[in-house]
Amino acid sequence: MPINLTGSNISATFDQLLHVDDGPAATEKVVYGGTGVATALKVGTQSVSVDNIQFDGNTISSTDTNGDIELTPNGTGAVTTDNLSFDGNTIATTDANGNLILAPNGTGSVNISNINVTGGSISGVTFTGTFNGITSITATSFFTDTLDAGLTLAGQALTADGTDTDIDIDITPKGTGEVNLPKVDIDGGAIDGTTIGATAVSTIRGSTVLATQGAGYATGAGGTVTQLTSRTTGVTLNQACGAITLVAGSLAGHEADEFTLTNSEIAATDVVIVNIKSGADAATRKYYTIAVTSVSAGSCTISIGNNDNGTLPAAGTDTLVLSFAVIKGVTS
Repeated sequence: MPINLTGSNISATFDQLLHVDDGPAATEKVVYGGTGVATALKVGTQSVSVDNIQFDGNTISSTDTNGDIELTPNGTGAVTTDNLSFDGNTIATTDANGNLILAPNGTGSVNISNINVTGGSISGVTFTGTFNGITSITATSFFTDTLDAGLTLAGQALTADGTDTDIDIDITPKGTGEVNLPKVDIDGGAIDGTTIGATAVSTIRGSTVLATQGAGYATGAGGTVTQLTSRTTGVTLNQACGAITLVAGSLAGHEADEFTLTNSEIAATDVVIVNIKSGADAATRKYYTIAVTSVSAGSCTISIGNNDNGTLPAAGTDTLVLSFAVIKGVTS
């Protein structure tokens, strides 16, 4: 005969039969065992369709091989949660645009201890603090106010952008650090306010080297030396330019004296320019000839000649001071 299965207890005959309290009324129901104890309900391989489901103090878990859990709302609906904790799982999206929005409540923040972005873009975000381990930037532009770590640009340009027509790019190393450019090509502009080769001889190469003011050697490149004994005594001065004070003397008409300047700055292909700086008598100095008669690696020979019939100077002696400069040259 019919048996009423509502209520919390039913006949012991049905103690293994689950039953729903209060029958099919449209209210929340409690599932009981035959002994009247509220029990858990596990659905097996068959599907279950539920229009509205509420979880109170319970968890959603997966026991399949991969452990995937998919929550897919209907239409334009959203999955809303007030408090969500992920431990060893992932957040994924399968909608058409692939958007994923994490919006914490109030002044809360989304804290991610380890993130790897392999596609898409990050926009509308301000980054603060210290960043390490940037090894690749593949975007067409990189903007920064301060660069604390190393920056490598592979096939890209470092460009000043903005609406202002005059924007400087300053590369300022920290402390005593230097900006090292092993290979540089400057197509325009000027290098000013700096010394090239301040502590060592530098080589500047170009098809044309032009100067709008002085061109030559700076302070520190020159030196002085005084000749001893006679006008034929050699002197040593290992500088690119300088002054040579000769022994006081005179020179007979149509005669010449030679001496050797030993100088490690001179190469065999160089040109050495010599002229009288001072010391010649004003009335007869036009008869002196100063010439470099030979050049070899580490030295050159300098000649002081007299084109006049008479002796230079006409009476007494003079102490000539010669200026010289080494100009680098090649034969190929």
